[in-house]
Amino acid sequence: MKKHGVPMNHVARQVTKEDFVTFDYMLCMDESNLRDLTRKSHQVNNSKAKIELLGSYDPQKQLIIEDPYYGNESDFETVYQQCLRCCRAFLEKAH
Repeated sequence: MKKHGVPMNHVARQVTKEDFVTFDYMLCMDESNLRDLTRKSHQVNNSKAKIELLGSYDPQKQLIIEDPYYGNESDFETVYQQCLRCCRAFLEKAH
């Protein structure tokens, strides 16, 4: 991430019930995340978040974004590039 100038000073957190009423979109990396968030959204009244796979926006049609945690630097670069493509496509889409 340093090589791309992306700051890494944030802290990850668990999804909360409030997230489902606060956010318009919740984008997941894989089908397990999608299933879990969809299940949790049914426990929240007035959930407005649209839950989707981030990879569904990939112009190269790579639907699942693999976790590079146990991989090498090349795996992290692949995931970075995939996320970049998907995020750009998401932002370009009229919502």
